[in-house]
Amino acid sequence: MGNISYTAHVSNKKSAITSKSKLAAVAKHNLRKYKSSDYSKDNICIIYGTSNLIDDVKTVYHKEFDEALEECNKKQIRPDRKIEDYFEHVAGKEQDMAVEIIIQIGDREFWRQFDDMKSYMKLSYQIILDELRKRLPQFVVANAVVHLDEDSPHMHIVGVPVADGYKKGLSKQVSKRKVFTKDVLSRVLQDELREVANKEVDDWFGEQIKEKSKGRNHDLSVAEYKVAQETRNLTQLQEQVEESDRAVKANRAVEKEYTDKKEKLETDISYLESMRRITKSLSEMDSRESKHISKELDEKRSELQSVNQELASAIEKAEDAAKLLDRIKSFVSSFRLFAPTIEEYANQVEADKTIEAGNSFRGILNELGKLLEAFKELIKEGLCCFPRLMRWKTSRGEVAPVFIEKSDGYSYSLYGYMNVDTKEYYSKESVQWEITAGNRTGTVEQMDANVEAMARDLQEILRIGAEEIVGGVWRKVEKGLHLVKLKSNVSLLTKTELAFDNAT
Repeated sequence: MGNISYTAHVSNKKSAITSKSKLAAVAKHNLRKYKSSDYSKDNICIIYGTSNLIDDVKTVYHKEFDEALEECNKKQIRPDRKIEDYFEHVAGKEQDMAVEIIIQIGDREFWRQFDDMKSYMKLSYQIILDELRKRLPQFVVANAVVHLDEDSPHMHIVGVPVADGYKKGLSKQVSKRKVFTKDVLSRVLQDELREVANKEVDDWFGEQIKEKSKGRNHDLSVAEYKVAQETRNLTQLQEQVEESDRAVKANRAVEKEYTDKKEKLETDISYLESMRRITKSLSEMDSRESKHISKELDEKRSELQSVNQELASAIEKAEDAAKLLDRIKSFVSSFRLFAPTIEEYANQVEADKTIEAGNSFRGILNELGKLLEAFKELIKEGLCCFPRLMRWKTSRGEVAPVFIEKSDGYSYSLYGYMNVDTKEYYSKESVQWEITAGNRTGTVEQMDANVEAMARDLQEILRIGAEEIVGGVWRKVEKGLHLVKLKSNVSLLTKTELAFDNAT
């Protein structure tokens, strides 16, 4: 076998699609339902389904389960036991309502050599998708998207695992456990689809896929995969910050230019001072000309003062920019890798659930508990909030949840909400209906876009602003100064010639 990587990632644990909010988050990422310069809708290709992933999943539910649902409801005597909508029913049970598979061929290093051939992979992924549907029909595909705007071309597949033969409830039900067995994970995803991928790689590149790692019937989970992706994004953001650092250094060079031109202006003023003393020594020079030169000299002094003020402002801006960039670095480094845990926190807030942060009996905090402990802000005894982790946009403004802290930080019960600007409290009942995934602010995607925009805009402001200030002010001062010199020289030459003629 060869050296090209092949991986198949199946949603599991924290990345499992167990609610409508998590399904919405998957749709947001897969179909680029957010603004970011890192990604482009032009470089994603929908090869199955539509641009509305949630509707695609609902369509599968209706197609696969409506008949079984109708038969089940006919058997129910009590109206309260009838199920109106199976999609909504499963979404409220905290089970896998859908499953995401990510298939990736080749790593970053491989695709650096073949960047111009990335677009061809959508044809290969279409073939792999068709083979998956043939070999695993129990996994009913709802939507499939190929991403070409990241390090390696890869495919996101979202579908519904359908199992039948049930005696209780619906005869057909959603079941990840029955469909994605160890045999399916090993045989279909890792062996059979690997062979399909190998043929595609051989046809396009004349290369071979790596052998499957021994002792594994699956690769990374989707959560692990996404953490790895975000780690690479973090590296890119840090590179952007380094570029902004270089912009600050360039701004310091501009400061030197200010200083040099300031010194030149001071020299020219000294020249004017000397010129005035010479002028006064010439008896032939009338008082009007002297006053005129004195006036222009005062104007140059005023302009020098203005340059000094703008120089001080430029230095202050450069220092502020350097401090801001340090804060950006610290923020990105400390916050970015916790994205899956923050997502878990937000999902539990939106579901109005008690957050179990650890085991108080054993004195152990879980990963979410450690994160909450680090970002906890006490309001008063027994009440706290975490506005730096996630906030929600509501009709009452931007709010953060307020929790009753239980068992010394091992569990948190949702109490109400607080406006992050005015600190006004709202009852849980008055706001909770607006606490949804679509109203989140301060998400990972927004943070990516904001950090990048800050670094880029700061660099551009420093460059353009400095150029305009230095160039504009200096051109204005220099032009006026040259005019004074010219007029003074002409005047002195004329007066000197007259004095010489009178003497002779």
